[in-house]
Amino acid sequence: MSGEAELWRTAPVELTHPWDRVDVWKVWLDSAELSSQALPGILAPDEVERARRFHFDRHRIRFSACRTALRTILARYLQMSPVEIRFRYERNGKPEIADAQNSYSLRFNLSHSSGLAVIAVSSGRAVGVDIEKASPKPDCLEIARRFFSEREYQALSAIGESERQRAFFASWTRKEAFVKAIGQGLSYALPEFSVAVAPDAPAAIEEVPEDPNAIFRWSLANLQSEDGYVGTLAFEKAPCRIEQWQWNAALR
Repeated sequence: MSGEAELWRTAPVELTHPWDRVDVWKVWLDSAELSSQALPGILAPDEVERARRFHFDRHRIRFSACRTALRTILARYLQMSPVEIRFRYERNGKPEIADAQNSYSLRFNLSHSSGLAVIAVSSGRAVGVDIEKASPKPDCLEIARRFFSEREYQALSAIGESERQRAFFASWTRKEAFVKAIGQGLSYALPEFSVAVAPDAPAAIEEVPEDPNAIFRWSLANLQSEDGYVGTLAFEKAPCRIEQWQWNAALR
């Protein structure tokens, strides 16, 4: 089951809680506006400590910028200061909003690659998102042999070389988004389920042998991304409206 997201738009100042939709935010982590806000005073002590562990300054700055954007976005839904938000962490390390602050049942997930981050937010449904910079991978078939299902590997092998790279990244982000959405309790190894491989086809889960009903409980959608990037959104329940917002550092 699938839906398709619209093009990125400027978000309204007042946000309604996304009970009937999924909001996806695009954030450029190297923007001057965001870098100037990514200060230790916004992040929690554990986030500051995680940032300090990065060996390269670029990675440290991008991590801090991503967490700063996440906090400011969630704060708009929760109507509180970004500094006040508290996270709890599941066993797999996935962050969630502390229960005492989450009366609107917000669920979120984020992904970043080469300076671009995407953050998915919804109320009352699990979400997962994956974005990848589509750098050339001459060994994509060998990677697929190891991490894709046999069904996906055969489909990818049958695609011409001119389209194979796009198909590989479409498949990879669809699989990663699904795994991130289902979380620790219902996790599957990547070869244990199949997604649609054709890059221009609607994103879809095609087969989950261990749980055939999963294809009816979860939906995928291709994200309209920037040139050179490929992205997928996964979410619980039937297809719904998807809003793609361009994050603006001035709207805090």
